[in-house]
Amino acid sequence: MADSSVDLSIAIVSYNTRELLLDCLRSLLESTLAIRFEVIVVDNDSKDGTVEAIRTSYPSAHIIVNHENRGFSKGVNQALEVATGRYLLMLNSDTLVRQQALERMVECLDADREIGAVGCKQWTESGRLYQSCFPFPSIQDHLIHTSLLREFTPAWQERVAARQAIDCTKSQDVDWINGACLMVRTDLMRACGGLDEGYFMYFEDVDLCRALHQRGYRIRHLADADIVHLIGRSGERDRARLNLIWEFSRIRYVEKHFPLFKRWIMKVWIAFGAIVRLIGAVGRRQFTVNDSSLDMYVSVVRRLWRWGQPVPSGFVWTGPNRG
Repeated sequence: MADSSVDLSIAIVSYNTRELLLDCLRSLLESTLAIRFEVIVVDNDSKDGTVEAIRTSYPSAHIIVNHENRGFSKGVNQALEVATGRYLLMLNSDTLVRQQALERMVECLDADREIGAVGCKQWTESGRLYQSCFPFPSIQDHLIHTSLLREFTPAWQERVAARQAIDCTKSQDVDWINGACLMVRTDLMRACGGLDEGYFMYFEDVDLCRALHQRGYRIRHLADADIVHLIGRSGERDRARLNLIWEFSRIRYVEKHFPLFKRWIMKVWIAFGAIVRLIGAVGRRQFTVNDSSLDMYVSVVRRLWRWGQPVPSGFVWTGPNRG
């Protein structure tokens, strides 16, 4: 139940990112002074002393300790269950919050009841503006950003992608905003059933924003609020595993939201891409491809024809990177 005395519940899902998380919490306390907020850390069985460090340095934080890696969606839903704020912020542990960013996002939701969720500008550590809001995925979108075009016609792909990109320097309504920093009305998120736990990680933010749109709410990007998103600091330890999670989530999204004809076009395209990458991997290794690479590509193809298949058992989420 939302508590009117708490403006914001901040949900941070953590997995072996102790130092990043400590920096994130420090930035929260230093930059967010004009609203009442609570911090809920959901730890997915970290082995780096995250829980002990948070209990020592930030004893007021509410910590939920999982004894297995439950992924991002389930972690956020655990936080949602105990959240008392009017609004819930999904925040990556690899972010740094800038002055008054969260206050401005709260003000945005306070000012317009038709806005269901709000995000802000995201900067990389090097000072580059990071693309954080997008149109809903389409067949055209997936074709344009395919790795095949990136390999054979990179200049053309870059030009087309640039024309489609949303200008994040302007405040505007958008289709969806990535879950690295996304603030949602708590009661509305509960009405939507929280995040779809069929997504281990990736695409659950797109899915949620689509659900909000379907209920008649707008998604707002704010250009006068900022965070720093430390891209690559948290989730690059096993890129192949992250790619597989992304593919499984993409397939789930396609199955859930694309009409039948477009769904089959996408499935054929994804299967073709996986087979091409498999052939390339085998060729580069002179037909001695290791089992993990082979399993990854085969898993994608098998998943395409099995509705609702979850991420393979034993799969380990390697961090909160949503870039």
